[in-house]
Amino acid sequence: MSTLEDLTTGPGGVAGFVGSLSRRFRPVTRRSLLLGATVAATALATKPKEYVLRPVPAYATICGPGNTASSGWTVFCCTINNGVNACPPGSFAAGWWKAADSSWCGAGYRYIVDCNASCSKCTSGCSDGICDSRCWSCSCGSGSTATCDQRRVCCNAFRYGQCNTQVKCSGGVHCRVVSCVPPYRWTNCTTTSLVDNRTSEHSAPCLPVWNAIERKYDAMGAQGSYLRASITPSRSVGDGRGVYVRYQGGGIYWTSTTGAIALTSHTLRGWDASGGVYGQLRYPIADPAPGRRAGGWIQAFEHGALAGASNAAIAAVYEPSWTVWKANNREAGPLGYPVAARVTNPDARGWHQQFQGGFITDSPATPTVAVYETSATIWVREGREAGPLGYPTAGRTVTGTGMWIQLFEGGAIADTGVTTTTAVYGVMYAGWQRFGREAGLLKYPTASVARDTRGAGQTFQGGQLWALGAGPARLVYGSVLTGWTNAGGAAGSYGYPVTDTTATGDGRLTCQFEGGTITA
Repeated sequence: MSTLEDLTTGPGGVAGFVGSLSRRFRPVTRRSLLLGATVAATALATKPKEYVLRPVPAYATICGPGNTASSGWTVFCCTINNGVNACPPGSFAAGWWKAADSSWCGAGYRYIVDCNASCSKCTSGCSDGICDSRCWSCSCGSGSTATCDQRRVCCNAFRYGQCNTQVKCSGGVHCRVVSCVPPYRWTNCTTTSLVDNRTSEHSAPCLPVWNAIERKYDAMGAQGSYLRASITPSRSVGDGRGVYVRYQGGGIYWTSTTGAIALTSHTLRGWDASGGVYGQLRYPIADPAPGRRAGGWIQAFEHGALAGASNAAIAAVYEPSWTVWKANNREAGPLGYPVAARVTNPDARGWHQQFQGGFITDSPATPTVAVYETSATIWVREGREAGPLGYPTAGRTVTGTGMWIQLFEGGAIADTGVTTTTAVYGVMYAGWQRFGREAGLLKYPTASVARDTRGAGQTFQGGQLWALGAGPARLVYGSVLTGWTNAGGAAGSYGYPVTDTTATGDGRLTCQFEGGTITA
């Protein structure tokens, strides 16, 4: 007697086994189980008591052949699992087979995984590996009439057995998961392969079609990638350009100009928050990639990027911030990664976006400018755009080795290799400008403005500026500054200067103060 004959005849073969199953499992009739007896002998020969083969499909529909409960086939998981092409809660991958020449996998192999119910309610009847139907974590039924996938739900009592072999007893097949990548690459299955080509065109409306997105997904490893299982079919964006599929761990978007690009769940959330394809970024043009600063990542879009120092910090950078960020070496530069989205400032004039190392900001009266590192620290300390400096009007200008200046609406922030970063604004900035700013006699500031009840003063490398009340600021330097300081400065008998220090005809300096004149 041949192997197939031995397995399909006699009380110890499939006929006898089917009889016992039909008595134990009311949802499965003896006739429906016998319909599957002609499937490949390899499947039967493996474990004749545990493997009962699938019935022949009844007819073809838009869901493929055998799409009704009466055909005997099991429903696809996405039909009953909120669109998710994965085993529902309470079930597990229990076995798999492949079908050749499937249009759903580019005329290649399609892999079908049975998700079997767990024996969550009891464990009786497990002597043959299938518990009694009353123990199953699901109940026998069929797919909704709202879809063409009206196949059986949790009715067929069998198990192929190449997956999760540590589970010795299970319920019937809850639903089926599909993939174009072998399941042993993405779930706990062995490489033992069974074949049933009749299922190559079985489908459901909730499953993605074969296209550039599916090719990308398969190249990434399908369910074994960070995307995991699909949760939508292929859908049109609706803008005349894009198509997408969303997954448990992200999404893939395609256009004819960008190709198929993957997004993680983190980038997808950030992109959605910024308006998605209808927002400033438009479509992604590259997959997520590690950033040029350790620990971070970046994903480029048509008009900007999403980036962050970690998955918890996601922000969109788009024009005109994008151009300025790139000009400052992006995340590898002094700004680092963005830490927040662009926001409108309280003055309703402009906006700013915060980065690890500073800001990019703009207003109708000023260009888009980066303020970073110590400049950003000083700018924030002085009240940012609401303070006396106002908005920046230019980026940093390097004036020498370790020396730079950045101009603002109301002043400047400057530094050298031997001074601290200092802001100059208001009447002090007007006086500094009057004397040639950093290129003039005063050179660079060395200290912030010092104030008393009557006025203010600021020290520079080449002298000091002092303003009584609202000013103007007066220049005091050289031997006059030395004599005035020795006399107590503004708090001494001379008080505040009322003229600038000037040179006399005999090479000395002179300056008039509230309490007298110093010539030295």
